[in-house]
Amino acid sequence: MTALRLGLFGRGRLGSAIAAEAGAALIWQAGRGDRPTAPVDVAVDASAAEAVEAHLAWALDTGTDLVIGATGWTMPELESRVGGRIGVLAASNFSLTVALMARLSTVIGRFAALDPARDPYLLEHHHHLKADAPSGTAKTLAAALMAGCPRKTEWTLGTPAPHQLSVGVVRAGAEFGTHAVGLDAPAEVLELTHRARSRVPFAQGALAAARWLHGRKGVFTMDDVAADLLVPLFTFGGKP
Repeated sequence: MTALRLGLFGRGRLGSAIAAEAGAALIWQAGRGDRPTAPVDVAVDASAAEAVEAHLAWALDTGTDLVIGATGWTMPELESRVGGRIGVLAASNFSLTVALMARLSTVIGRFAALDPARDPYLLEHHHHLKADAPSGTAKTLAAALMAGCPRKTEWTLGTPAPHQLSVGVVRAGAEFGTHAVGLDAPAEVLELTHRARSRVPFAQGALAAARWLHGRKGVFTMDDVAADLLVPLFTFGGKP
């Protein structure tokens, strides 16, 4: 099997972590204003939101699969732009453990939906330099939780109305990232927490996403990766 040739946009904290994990598979790493120096099989965009448009245009022009990990960007027409020409995977968080947590959040939401006294919520804490609040990961987990609990149709940072999911945000210190999905009932509380100790899980997940994406066409998320790699975890005794 031919080794995957990887390109990387971004020299920030996440980009540096991915470069360290990629080793010899990394053909080039482009910072702001740099251009790719050679053809690659997959490029990972760990740069800034304002650069995503140009990097997607480059990927479409060169026929290169693209994994997007930049935060704070939106592109409602992404699927029509890609049009099955290349593979594009967009993720707010590359950790496979977080992908598992998202799936479990939907299960927690379904459990909450069985009894209106079970009140779901979400908490997140990042370092004081993180610009977006709530984080992209928190938004992904909130969407997964609400997908299981239809009475919650939107999230809020303020005092929630009955149809709103309460999301709490902390920006303080040097915290890499902690996310907790919870369920508060009159006589008990359930809380599922993910705490990152370094950026290594995100770097390893980005490389796993790149390997999974290569050769596929269309637009995907980390949940699609999880559907392939984690589905055995949801089978017990041969039954889902």
